[in-house]
Amino acid sequence: MVNSGMSESLEPIKPFLYTIGVGGMGGFFLGYILKRIFNRMIIIILGVFTFGLLYLAQVRAIDLKFENMFGLISAVGNFFNQTVAPLMANVPFVGSFLIGLWGGFRQG
Repeated sequence: MVNSGMSESLEPIKPFLYTIGVGGMGGFFLGYILKRIFNRMIIIILGVFTFGLLYLAQVRAIDLKFENMFGLISAVGNFFNQTVAPLMANVPFVGSFLIGLWGGFRQG
């Protein structure tokens, strides 16, 4: 029974360490995969598409209903608020996940 005192002293923080480890590894793998799948080309394509839509709206070739877009953005914001509240209860997991996601995205 070598170091049994040390094992007992780590017992209260084992769930915390497990949560941080799982969140960090999961975030790293997700960030690595996202960087490989969604390369900078996707961002460029989305930017060109958005500016194309705005240009067509400017020359009145199409009619964009900005009120509906703002309503959609508001609905997405409400969904985000409802989703973030439960996640904030798991701050250690979310924090380690985001750090792992950033590390995986940089590595990928």
